[in-house]
Amino acid sequence: MTENKHLVQMNADIENARKKADFSSESMLHLLRGGPKAIEKLNQMRALAEQEPLFDKSKTPFQSRQEQLYQSLLISKRLIDLIEEKNLGDEEFATLFRQLEMLTPLALHYSAFMPVIKSQGTAEQVEKWYNASKRHAIIGCYAQTELSHGSNVLGLNTVAVYDQKSDEFIIHSPDLTAAKWWIGGLGVASTHAVVQAQLVISGKSHGPHLFIVPIRSPIDLKPCKGVRVGDIGPKAYGGFATTDNGYALFDNVRIPRENMLMKFAQVTNEGKYIPPVHNKLSYGSMVKLRVDIVTDAGWKLAKATTIAIRYCTVRRQFHNPPSFKTDNTQLESQVISYSSVQHRLMPLLATAYALIIAGEGLYAQFNQLMEQLESNDAKLLPEIHATSCALKSWSTRRSTDGIEECRKAMGGHGYSIFSGVADLFATFVPSNTYEGDNFVLAQQVARFLLKQLQNVVKGKQVTSTTAEYLYTLAEGTDQVFQFEDVSQQILGPEVQLKLFSMRSARLVADLGQQLQSGREWSDLNMECWAINLAHAEYLILKTLIAKVKAVEASEYANLAPTLRAISDLFCLSTLGYSSLATFLSTATIHPSDLSRLNEKYREAISKISNNAVPLTDGFGFTDRELNSALGKQDGRAYEALWDAVQKNPVNGEHEKAKLGNLVLQILHRGNNLEYIKSAKL
Repeated sequence: MTENKHLVQMNADIENARKKADFSSESMLHLLRGGPKAIEKLNQMRALAEQEPLFDKSKTPFQSRQEQLYQSLLISKRLIDLIEEKNLGDEEFATLFRQLEMLTPLALHYSAFMPVIKSQGTAEQVEKWYNASKRHAIIGCYAQTELSHGSNVLGLNTVAVYDQKSDEFIIHSPDLTAAKWWIGGLGVASTHAVVQAQLVISGKSHGPHLFIVPIRSPIDLKPCKGVRVGDIGPKAYGGFATTDNGYALFDNVRIPRENMLMKFAQVTNEGKYIPPVHNKLSYGSMVKLRVDIVTDAGWKLAKATTIAIRYCTVRRQFHNPPSFKTDNTQLESQVISYSSVQHRLMPLLATAYALIIAGEGLYAQFNQLMEQLESNDAKLLPEIHATSCALKSWSTRRSTDGIEECRKAMGGHGYSIFSGVADLFATFVPSNTYEGDNFVLAQQVARFLLKQLQNVVKGKQVTSTTAEYLYTLAEGTDQVFQFEDVSQQILGPEVQLKLFSMRSARLVADLGQQLQSGREWSDLNMECWAINLAHAEYLILKTLIAKVKAVEASEYANLAPTLRAISDLFCLSTLGYSSLATFLSTATIHPSDLSRLNEKYREAISKISNNAVPLTDGFGFTDRELNSALGKQDGRAYEALWDAVQKNPVNGEHEKAKLGNLVLQILHRGNNLEYIKSAKL
């Protein structure tokens, strides 16, 4: 059978796009993934995952939620078996777990329950609970959110009342609104939970603290006395189908005093409360989760842009420029060649790179914080807390909006579950609200910056390196940046940072003036949101520029021009499009400069477009990781989409007969059968 020329062309298109690269995709992969040795280890775990039939997700789109949940538990069990069979270390297992590209009932056991115990527990508590968790003798979750409280941690209603007579805490849900809700792993799997509850001693509340609370017996999995627990059901867009988000109500559940995590705050057996050296030390665990989210946002968007750019490269539609004559001898134009597609996808590609790099930097800061906390030094905590809040809220909004834009850029086929993008959106869009609602986090960022502003006003030193841009306010707040030559200067890192600094500083100053004028804080939420976005964009651009400079002096110096182009596009797309309003409203730039800025933006788009496919190759995703018919590495999207559809049970004889019988009942109602035959329909 002769191979279809259009299908052959798809492979040719993707390979031709790769040949256009003016940098090494392999070098970029090494830079992003930690070098050749790290990639070698990654590939070992990939190979292990490829060998496991259970890890095949081709049937998942046709399974019910209950079937997916059961399958994810089978996979969890197989993963644990592999630890012993392959003698996997912690890092290897974590890498293998990530290869699942699936949220299982044990996901929060690894990412929240165990890390919180390790970071918030005493040596004795770690010895008991962390070790039991590591060997899977218990399965845990992190129970903070309640039915009526999420972001407002201070308002949580679950209480932990200390009973000095028995030396126990009584964990209690006063009413239905205090039910723990949305807790991943709690629905069917968890035997224990780290519970956030209000610590009450002798009638006095000391605020939320962390307690290890038994939920189900690890012997027979029956709920413990006083615990009512279950699964909350399907989630929006079919997301999180493979995990058991659950609820729990506590009816005077007694736990030993030693079950309170006491690394930083303690309660003695006499009922004396010993506070931590810093009242926000328990935020360390929340910061860790937000740090994880920022990096995840980058890699999720990277997947979506990889799929969309590959598909738009091999998809051909219309002639460009348009022709009203039918000419079957000429190939239609690649969708990626249209300016509307480039303007939608290229800034998202730059954003994916920006978030991955920003996430890497945030991890370094977080690790430094954790080292300091070991010696009860919490000086870095306010800054890292504010930075993680800003980047979490910015990254989740931009990433999920970007994933959906990628789906739309792929046209009709993007709506198929087999595009791989729909599932990315469904599983990541709730990140806008978990671990802190984005708009609530924005207010925390604004408060932090207002405190720094007070230092500037009083002539004191700012206590945060991330807020040093506030010193630009000394130059005035109503003078636009004076370009001598827009085209040349806008590509200068110092000028770029200056513009982003001025814009953010002026937004903070305006918020301060609004408060001084008498406006209520509750009426300034959108001003806080604007500050949050500006602060995050400044931090990301600063990190990108620093990364370029570091790469210039490294073994990856040949990648510096490409990273500079990515940084420039991030800057110009933010400045001229996504955040243009605040640059104008703060008088940071003058409208008369916009046309020249737009010219440079278009040049940046063109530069990245020529390298689009190689840049997505730099992420290093395998076809199994992308799980997309449209984003295949070889470009043969239509064949992959056809093959995926053939696995649809609806096309099987049993299902066709079952469904067809009902269709025939509709068709043959009344005397329709005689009518059909007589009319020869």
